[in-house]
Amino acid sequence: MLFAQYFFRIEADISMKSKLENVNQLTMGRVYYDIKIKKLVYNIHFPEKEVWVVKDSTVSTYKNNQLLKQAKTLSLVQSTLFHLALEGKLHDYGLSKSVYKITKVEKDGDLVISTYSPPENYKSLGKVVLSTKDKNLYGVVFFSADNKILSKQIIKSYVTVSGLKFPSEIIQIYYKDNKEYYQVMTFKNVKVNNLQNENYYNYPLTK
Repeated sequence: MLFAQYFFRIEADISMKSKLENVNQLTMGRVYYDIKIKKLVYNIHFPEKEVWVVKDSTVSTYKNNQLLKQAKTLSLVQSTLFHLALEGKLHDYGLSKSVYKITKVEKDGDLVISTYSPPENYKSLGKVVLSTKDKNLYGVVFFSADNKILSKQIIKSYVTVSGLKFPSEIIQIYYKDNKEYYQVMTFKNVKVNNLQNENYYNYPLTK
């Protein structure tokens, strides 16, 4: 009998190049995520040595093991690419198991474009449009309730490690206050189910 591979943790070198108006920024480090612990931990080594920990809807920044600041984030770790990839739900961004329902499917060349809409009583939510290529997630566009584009994600390439397919380059575009925020993330040296580096996978949260 064959058993499906169970993926529970992932880590990778990460490079984030961002641009807001004329300001460019490069951030480099290594990211860790365990699906059971549900802490997304970034061990940043450039431009400064810091550790960012995303837990629930809070981002905590540490330097020299001291808490510098905390901030709220809109998205939970369960909706990140790391969690979705480990769960095997990245192809539809986990939307098939959510309140969203498919309301439209169309083809554009080798892309399959699916529109997911929230229930009518969810007045604060907008639609989400997904595009897949060869059954892999290619792009995601999030809309506001009044049908304005909030953000876009484009997955340019994938890498397969121990049977797990994970994005190796992602372009993200956010829109806020009539400004465009642009970010390119690349992932290298991806490891799956690594039982080492426990101090980062379960980084202790302090106040």
